[in-house]
Amino acid sequence: MPNKIIFSVDVEKDINQDSFNGVLIGLKNFENICDKNNIRPVLFVTGEVLEKFSKIFKRLYKKGWEISSHGYTHKRFDDLSNAEKEKEIQKIVKLYSKFSFKLEGFRAPQHSIDKRTLDLLNKYGFKYDSSYTPLNLFQFLFFPQKIVLNIRGFFSPLNEYKIRSNLREKPCPSLLIPFVSLTMRVLPKPLIKLYLRILNIFYKKPIFYAHSWDFIELKNSKIDRKFPHKNLLNKIDYLMSLS
Repeated sequence: MPNKIIFSVDVEKDINQDSFNGVLIGLKNFENICDKNNIRPVLFVTGEVLEKFSKIFKRLYKKGWEISSHGYTHKRFDDLSNAEKEKEIQKIVKLYSKFSFKLEGFRAPQHSIDKRTLDLLNKYGFKYDSSYTPLNLFQFLFFPQKIVLNIRGFFSPLNEYKIRSNLREKPCPSLLIPFVSLTMRVLPKPLIKLYLRILNIFYKKPIFYAHSWDFIELKNSKIDRKFPHKNLLNKIDYLMSLS
């Protein structure tokens, strides 16, 4: 039976730190749970991380994991000039060719997708984008200065659709609160099950996403102290069992 949930991880440098423990340790913690539940997730990896730790991603790619793009430098795409956007994407395409990875999906850092970036993804042969977050209030809370972008994303279609001639959009689902690691950290398991049941009413195959640093201890994080990463991993294991 096919899985009802797509599990995805944004793979990048550890949040607010100049380290990569999420890549070196966190992904292994996540991999153990995926293996247990026979899940092959999607990794949206920054180009810099992909170059630095190529052996890790070559191994996971051989296991059947999808290695897609999270930009090259983790800069917001809506803050880049058109020339800078294209340069980032060209570097990604060149990198995937170098490692013989199939060019599949793209998720803009902080969901900073815009029309010009979508045009470029279509131009350079990406199959889909997964940056829009319909019905997501968190984007307004975390990025209040991006009001136009947030409104466009909030009212975008809920399920997969064609967004350019050869490019599809696979939105990240929300029901005012998004289907992400922070939500899983906070909700107890019975509410996770209820949340998923309601989510499945509106979304055909919801995409869950976390970050590589979600799977390690973050000593300076109030959220990780209150809702520890070990509990998150346990809840993701539970979520996978529901799929």
